Amino acid sequence: MAYRTTVVEVGPDAPAFLEEKMAITFSGDAPEALRSYCFLIDSAELTAPLGLGMPVRIGEQEWIITALGDLAEKNLANLGHVTLVFDGEEEPRMPGAIHLGGVEETPALALGAELVFGNDQ
Repeated sequence: MAYRTTVVEVGPDAPAFLEEKMAITFSGDAPEALRSYCFLIDSAELTAPLGLGMPVRIGEQEWIITALGDLAEKNLANLGHVTLVFDGEEEPRMPGAIHLGGVEETPALALGAELVFGNDQ
C-alpha cells in the first residue's frame, strides 16, 4: 500500500464535481477558494511511489491509475492534494491529476470513505 486515508469533510460543491467525473482532495487546510469543491482527507504518509496500473480503492470500488501528472505524487505526499479524474485517459490533463479507470459508476467518495492507493495490505 502506498497511501491510505479517509474523507473527513466534503465541501458543499464537491458532489457536483463528481458528476463531472472529477474530485479534488486536500489534507489539512485547503485554500478558501477551493475548499467548497474539495474532499478533505486525513493527513497520511506516501510510503511508495505511485504508478500506472496501480489499484486505487475508494470505499468498496476498485479503480486503476491510467495516467499520472508530473506533480501528482509530490502534491499527494506534501499536501494530500490531487485532482482525481475518473475518465480512464492515458494522458494527464494537468500536472496534479491522477486519471482512474475501471468502474462505470459514480465514484464512492463521501464522508467517511476510505481512499487507498496500492494493494490493501
